[in-house]
Amino acid sequence: MGDFKTIRYGERGLLVCDLSFEIRIRLESCAENQSLPWLQEVVPGYDSLLFLMQSENCLPALVRWLSAQDLSAQWDDSDRGILEVPVCYNGPDLRTVAEAIQCSVETVIELHSSAEYRVRMMGFTPGFPYLDGLPERLHLPRRGSPRNHIKPGTVAIGGSHAGIYSVASPGGWNLLGETDLRLFQPEKSRGDVDGSEAAFHLRVGDRIRFVSIGEFAL
Repeated sequence: MGDFKTIRYGERGLLVCDLSFEIRIRLESCAENQSLPWLQEVVPGYDSLLFLMQSENCLPALVRWLSAQDLSAQWDDSDRGILEVPVCYNGPDLRTVAEAIQCSVETVIELHSSAEYRVRMMGFTPGFPYLDGLPERLHLPRRGSPRNHIKPGTVAIGGSHAGIYSVASPGGWNLLGETDLRLFQPEKSRGDVDGSEAAFHLRVGDRIRFVSIGEFAL
């Protein structure tokens, strides 16, 4: 088997972890595009894949399959382009972030909007993207006291990630601004499994850039 770290996960699960983004994407794609009768489901994590088998007797088949995968080819996403996300930088935490890293609000905006991000995983709420690429200077702890209500479209940072709140929810990230981009539109799913991806504006692997629009007012 490749240089994978694996952990048994209950009777029917095997967690393959410590994966790079590229290897995780390629391995998940291989599992989705092949007919594997012993496989029930693949659940992606930030740097892992959880393989759920039809029964615990299928473990040898999974191990053989993992060993047979050629993941040496480089993942090419050049055809996907970069999605620009318009942001009005008017978030309540802009000044707090600026004070924490000892700079101006304008510098915070410049740092956040100059980076290229990649959707590493989706989670927390439907359509919420965990974005890699946040400049290290903006790596700050989440708020000590989460807010009870954050509206959809709120652009935020927390730890080493950037994100966009997809639905109204509580949250403890630092709020920088807002976008009118709708990340979760369940009405587009047509109510069936095959159409579920249409409900999400972003998908894992997408590259995005935040674009400042208009004036910010604090």
